[in-house]
Amino acid sequence: MKNWLWKFSLLFAFMVAAVGCSNSEVEMTVTADSAKESTTVAATEEKTVITSGEDIRIGFIAIDMTADSINAAYTSFEEEAEKYGWKINLANCQGKVSEMSKNMINMISWGADALIVSGGEATVIKEGVDKAAEKGIPVFLQDTENIGDTVMNVTSNGWAMGAFLASIASDKIKSNGKDKDEYNVMIMGNLDLFVHRQRIAMYEGVLENPANRNINIVGIEAINPEDWAGSSYDLARTYLTKYGKDLDAILTTWDGLSWGVSRAILDAGYTKDDVFTMGIDGSKKSFDLIAAGDPLVGVVAQDFAGWSKETAKAVQKELMTNEPRINFVPASKTVYVPYKWVDATNVNDFK
Repeated sequence: MKNWLWKFSLLFAFMVAAVGCSNSEVEMTVTADSAKESTTVAATEEKTVITSGEDIRIGFIAIDMTADSINAAYTSFEEEAEKYGWKINLANCQGKVSEMSKNMINMISWGADALIVSGGEATVIKEGVDKAAEKGIPVFLQDTENIGDTVMNVTSNGWAMGAFLASIASDKIKSNGKDKDEYNVMIMGNLDLFVHRQRIAMYEGVLENPANRNINIVGIEAINPEDWAGSSYDLARTYLTKYGKDLDAILTTWDGLSWGVSRAILDAGYTKDDVFTMGIDGSKKSFDLIAAGDPLVGVVAQDFAGWSKETAKAVQKELMTNEPRINFVPASKTVYVPYKWVDATNVNDFK
């Protein structure tokens, strides 16, 4: 796995750049007659402004509402929408990427004036994006790769977060007092999603750098997104059985997986001093585990509420003002919201 040169170049570039679906919850009745003409057209053309928030319908398509990140983003967007009086319809894809475009199209039939897609993947939303473009309906993304005529993506910098977490993990591995000739790390994540593949690429870029030549990546595993809790636990137990204390760390692409990993480490009779885990996202449960001294020792905490505040501001300008997109959408069509590192030294500030 020592094909590190391209990964190091990529890592360096991003470290320099970094500063710093079945319907649920809301019942949806869809008929062809309920569809209405979009009131928004391309930013370069004159557009019709909706002056009353109560006349605005927003379709929110979520990859999986059991994921703390998506749940927090939706809850925050709901709060922002309430300020304007917008109606929201939620479609929860329950971890099934194949449902995303289908639910986007359902929302168009429901009469949505705008779509929010949270936690998707460019290839699986393309059909929905194309259909929305045909109808002149703007699509806003959260933590999803831009594709086609989407307005913007609001997220955290996955490249930078991956490099940041891996650098902290490598520092911890080499300063834990084991003084071994070689250290072993296992990585797991949802390989169906671009943002998780981003993070894994940067984990590899750091850990396979010559400065970390005594760190071996012993496996990169794909979890089952429809049973991520059980899948993460089972994968961790498999590697713990195979390597025992020779396994030093298990890095995950989101910290929900680290909950199962942490439990597997304890169930195998080990502690955080033997094997530790880290992940990206940041949730109350993760903070509780860190504070309790579990093998989950640290997380990169994203600001999911911040995602939705930025999204709502853009939706308001798109639908309720004459302001052209060039004034509120960056040239990259991506807005990066800051993140923070949380471990035992500062976890009480986040609880």
